[in-house]
Amino acid sequence: MSSANPQYRVPIADFLNNIVRRIAETAAWLNVLLIGVILLQVVMRYGFNRGLVPLEELMWHLYAVAFMFGMAYAITNDSHIRVDIVHMSLPTKAKHILEISGILLLLMPFLWILFDHSIGWAWEAYRVNESSANPTGLPYRWIIKAIVPLTAVLMFMAALARLILQVQLLRHHAREPEELVPGNVSMLRQFFHLQPCTPDDKQDRQEG
Repeated sequence: MSSANPQYRVPIADFLNNIVRRIAETAAWLNVLLIGVILLQVVMRYGFNRGLVPLEELMWHLYAVAFMFGMAYAITNDSHIRVDIVHMSLPTKAKHILEISGILLLLMPFLWILFDHSIGWAWEAYRVNESSANPTGLPYRWIIKAIVPLTAVLMFMAALARLILQVQLLRHHAREPEELVPGNVSMLRQFFHLQPCTPDDKQDRQEG
């Protein structure tokens, strides 16, 4: 069940999600800068036959920032693509239990490992003042490396908000209305054009 349903809102989950979304939406403006850098590099390379290494590296860095913040944003909207056969055929209550288990046993441990390793990685880059291996590349590589633990924290906040919502929905015995088009659309459902059964469909089958 998507957290966008106004009948099932949890204030603390909304608060955490809003923090993540505002930061991610602000960081998304860097995509405009990325487009400008790409255009400039193309003009320099093909118009003047002189591509610039700093612009090339800046493109990678900006893309990495957009990707990492985008991962956190996608958790708040439950828009990560899923490849599942079992999940889409489970009862609503079982889906919530599976979601809670996945968040606690898979997602949160992964995010902790990511944060734990990346914080030392970024600190070491800062300590030695790491720069590009290319003599004409960008300095201060610790800045881009620091994005990894920062976005790991944002993803953890988004995962915690989703966990709180799923627990609340489970406590309500999964009585929320079924979604005709769920937010976490299954890739297999899209591929095979499968749709969840509505109450009318079930009634027609019983009458048939």
